[in-house]
Amino acid sequence: MLVLNAEDICALAPMSGLIDCLQNAFRTRCVVPERQVAPMPGGSGERLFVSMPAFDLKGSAAVKLATVFPDNNQTTGLPTIQAAIVVFSERGTPEAFLNGNVVTHLRTGAASALASRYLSREDSAHLLIIGTGALAPTMALAHCAARPIARISVWGRNSDHAAATATAICSLINRDIKVIVRDSLEDVVATADIVSCATSSITPVLTGKWLRPGTFVDLVGSFSPSKREADDDVILRSRIFVDTFAGALTEAGDLMDPIARNVISKDKIEGELSDLVCDRIKGRVSAQEVTLFKSVGTAIEDLAAAQMIVAAAKKKKKL
Repeated sequence: MLVLNAEDICALAPMSGLIDCLQNAFRTRCVVPERQVAPMPGGSGERLFVSMPAFDLKGSAAVKLATVFPDNNQTTGLPTIQAAIVVFSERGTPEAFLNGNVVTHLRTGAASALASRYLSREDSAHLLIIGTGALAPTMALAHCAARPIARISVWGRNSDHAAATATAICSLINRDIKVIVRDSLEDVVATADIVSCATSSITPVLTGKWLRPGTFVDLVGSFSPSKREADDDVILRSRIFVDTFAGALTEAGDLMDPIARNVISKDKIEGELSDLVCDRIKGRVSAQEVTLFKSVGTAIEDLAAAQMIVAAAKKKKKL
């Protein structure tokens, strides 16, 4: 049984290949049961255990097992979410055990970059990263793999964290790209081609009136009905797409909240990522429109990414 750590996975999963892998996965049928969430004892009573299985039509499977410990940052310094992915062969044999956090970061970035292929302008050159968590550098790496990004701006509430994120981005991207920490979010949003939000905010940090025509908005941080990264104006101004309807309509506070308050209807969401990659719905249709992709994650992405990584590991082992 293969055991793949963070370093192994990063070496086996180049971002451009992972984006192509997810594109193929969203064009292919697979079975994704509803994720199971169970409360765990201990802490303040908010600890969770999450199981996310997915199966392809040949019988292969992958399941992500994750814990959510909100008290970790304050008590141990460990991540709030920790995960592992187990991959099973077509005959039901467990064949690999992967660091689930790294796979999640990579496939989340790849999904947004895949959406960007259809929703951002092809000449998008200025990327804004809002947020300074562990996911932020990977989001920058992914967007740079999809569009000719020449400048990356980073904004966070804590300037030291923002500077550390900018340094991490520079270490990931092997291109001559200027990475700058910004003080004024309003000013930098007004000049960005792509705005990628990866925060855990419970109140909006992105305001619709700041967006210039032609912007692509990528919302990946919030995956809870109680959290919001973008205000109502962002939602109203945008053509909206999601990774899956099932996830977005049960977990995405950025959409669930305005729907509940009748600011928008469910019909405002034009389609899923699969609709874009299968050409059932046209993505960007003009250089002036504002487009938005809301992601909460799906086991389709875990399955595809894990299978790609395991296949690459097996090939390397044979060489």
